[in-house]
Amino acid sequence: MVDWGFVRRVIATIYIIVICFIIVVGFAYSNQDDARLRENYVSMDNGWTNNGVDVVFPYANKEEFVIENTLPLVYGDQFLVLKCYYDKAAVYVDGNEVYHSLDNTLFGQESDVGKKEIHVLMKPEYSYKTVSVKIVMQKSLYGSELTEAFITTRSGYGIRILKEEMLPIVLSVILFFTGLWEALIAIHFILRKSLILRKLSFQALLYSGSFSMLAGTCLLCETRLLTVIFGNNTGFAILEIMCFVLMPLAFLELVRAVNFRISRRDNVLDGIYAMLILGAFLFALFGVVEWGNIVIFAHVIDVSMIFLVAYYSYSSIKAEKRKSERRLIAMGNLLFLFVCVIALAMYINNIDSNYNVIVIIGLVVYISTQIGIIYRRIGLKVEEEAELVQVKELAYTDELTKLTNRRYFYEELNSIKDRELSSDTTVVFFDVNRLKYTNDTLGHDAGDELLIGAADCIKKAFQDNSTSVISRMGGDEFIAMLIASKAELTRRLENFKKYTYEWKGTYIDEISVSVGAASLRDNPGIDINTLCKIADDNMYLAKKEYYKDTGFDRRLDR
Repeated sequence: MVDWGFVRRVIATIYIIVICFIIVVGFAYSNQDDARLRENYVSMDNGWTNNGVDVVFPYANKEEFVIENTLPLVYGDQFLVLKCYYDKAAVYVDGNEVYHSLDNTLFGQESDVGKKEIHVLMKPEYSYKTVSVKIVMQKSLYGSELTEAFITTRSGYGIRILKEEMLPIVLSVILFFTGLWEALIAIHFILRKSLILRKLSFQALLYSGSFSMLAGTCLLCETRLLTVIFGNNTGFAILEIMCFVLMPLAFLELVRAVNFRISRRDNVLDGIYAMLILGAFLFALFGVVEWGNIVIFAHVIDVSMIFLVAYYSYSSIKAEKRKSERRLIAMGNLLFLFVCVIALAMYINNIDSNYNVIVIIGLVVYISTQIGIIYRRIGLKVEEEAELVQVKELAYTDELTKLTNRRYFYEELNSIKDRELSSDTTVVFFDVNRLKYTNDTLGHDAGDELLIGAADCIKKAFQDNSTSVISRMGGDEFIAMLIASKAELTRRLENFKKYTYEWKGTYIDEISVSVGAASLRDNPGIDINTLCKIADDNMYLAKKEYYKDTGFDRRLDR
């Protein structure tokens, strides 16, 4: 049956996200057609010189260098932005220092991470003066270049990023919120008791959500929108690197869970990857390697993991019995391989291209096929568990009285036999008097009614105690186990006697039951099985008294 309340909440969440995007996009595009606000944006790509020689962007220099230009009319809310990977930088206006970079330190270790842009606050008195920029570029494997210079406001720069990086930003927000939703659903069901295969399916959903949140965070940090809004270059740069390195691990865990790879060898491989990633973080944290070099390490991890995932996928296709799932896995693998080839070509052609976006889109496509498999399996496991619950209910329920049966009661005993029990733990045995006589004289329908009536009276007297377990042990015998003080037990037994006396049925006007009770407070130091034996003996003593007092021939009731 469809849970329409759940569906409505999902639709409402998606609706709110879409509306927020429309507002943001509408705001971003309400100024003009291109990405720059003309009244707040001034390009500074031209006019720079180095020792009288014109500088053309992108500009690279392995040594410390100084470039000069003349500032236009500027205002107090504007910044001069120079985009480059720098190690040290200082800015002068008419020979007076107005900015110098600070060393980034993390736990006492210097790092170049986050040094991607130089932001210099402008003042009206800087207008039409000479600006000099002294820069030492980072020593990067791929080289470092000064790519762009412009003057803008913080809000104008944020809107420019929002427009130019619209696809990654939209994709990042969608990934993060869908991932969060998947993770919350998965955690809810993982914490519930489930069969191992169903739990693995929800674990796969959890890893899928984790990957989506990591990918969304990484993409958003890469656009630098968060840095422009909140500052803290170093923090967001490290967050981006950490998400980028953790993404392959989350992806591997997803593939393992989808393909049920839970052998010792798979666990060892998984542990090796996790330790390598942890080691890389620790090396960067203590300054052994630069944070930026971890990205190179992450690419190596990515390549090796792709081969491992390909092996898992091939094994699954080979072993999968359901043709629909085999087709889905094969289709996801082919699309992912195709996208990876495109991203590799983009990377070779231009390292600064948005190849990461293409890779993540490919991963999303691949994960979408995996999620399709996950939901299919979850559906199958739900059906199987529903059937199992039904079978267990039939196995543990007495068909006539609808109470639990002897098998259920003894499982309850086994579950508590090693626990320290309350001194008020009590067992009450019930034996319906003259059942055989009723069957022989009034018929089996009357006998069934007698048993049903006795069960109803027991439930009415004892079931409102939250600790009670009430079962039919077979034939005319019932049992109740509960935690009750002496006063509570006396009250419940009196109520039970009253209910049996007042009970009226089609064939039966009154029910007679022999009762025997025993509590740990009266029998300290014994186990639960012995307590049951004492209650049973007390019940037989009560039954003996019944036949003695009534004068009925007990042999006729056998």
